[in-house]
Amino acid sequence: MNKKTTEIASAKSESAKMVFPDTSAKWKELANLFEERWNFPHCLGAIDGKHIDIIPPADSGSYYYNYKGRHSMVLMAIVDARY
Repeated sequence: MNKKTTEIASAKSESAKMVFPDTSAKWKELANLFEERWNFPHCLGAIDGKHIDIIPPADSGSYYYNYKGRHSMVLMAIVDARY
């Protein structure tokens, strides 16, 4: 990654905080929202990933080489029903 991309990623990760419900009522509210919006019962969150193509650093070997035959990093996200 270049310097600017690293700076942006660091700034975003510092401002992003994962907040989890602290009561069973709030957990149930999240599950109900998933079912109402997406017709997916008993779900509290969704996780997915996306390969982002990169030019790998020198001497990185196969570290960034993926199953699609390209160099990439994986961006992972966790969301609730309101994403």
